Amino acid sequence: MEKLIKPKIAIYDFTDCEGCEVAIISLREKLLELENRLNIVDWRLAQEKKEQGPFLVSIIEGTPITPDEIETLKWLRENSTYIFALGACASLAGIPGIVAKEEREKFYKQIYGENYKPVGIDAVPLSAYVKVDFSIHGCPVNPDEVVRIIEELLAGKKPAYRGCSVCFECKLAGNPCRLVFGKPCLGPIGQGGCNAICVSGGSPCYACFGQREDANIPALIKILQNLTSREEIERYFTMFYKHMPEWQEKAKELLK
Repeated sequence: MEKLIKPKIAIYDFTDCEGCEVAIISLREKLLELENRLNIVDWRLAQEKKEQGPFLVSIIEGTPITPDEIETLKWLRENSTYIFALGACASLAGIPGIVAKEEREKFYKQIYGENYKPVGIDAVPLSAYVKVDFSIHGCPVNPDEVVRIIEELLAGKKPAYRGCSVCFECKLAGNPCRLVFGKPCLGPIGQGGCNAICVSGGSPCYACFGQREDANIPALIKILQNLTSREEIERYFTMFYKHMPEWQEKAKELLK
């Protein structure tokens, strides 16, 4: 009987907390089931083996901030049919992207001392350097979403985002609307898929799953301006959107 050739998958991480990869490991038995249908040949965090590409898909966590990371990312792009960004750091620059490039040297010295020689350039999304075929959003990612997207890929389908906002999932969870009660929230423009975990836990939504299609940013900003200050609105948007067109071309302009 001819041996079934399973597609090769690589999982890489750049500058990050590795929380999204830990979320994948937490799948346990489900991860083993997926591995029966694919061949994870390069995953530093979970295995010792390391095979060369080409890969069907490279799943990448973190933002590339050093020259070596940038070169590795470009190599993965050349040797992968698909590139998937894993988590907010990879897809949106995440928490590392909050610090502006011009301010990095100041913070390096403040944290590591005057003699520290930084190698980081800037924290930007993977898409700043290469084409990204799909983003598995989240901070961290929802493990069930990872399974859904990989299963769609293995079934020969083009992975798709959920057609709802975080607001829909908030209603399913029985959460009172933060905006109705005068509290800032980016839920209306945020893609669903997180099960509204932050709001359910008492925190606001910063739309870490990315912007949903047809999001009405001007309408949301108009609501937020009646609830809080310009500085607070900017803080909400720049938590994950500082390097994204959604902020630079729309929200930032509306707040002038």
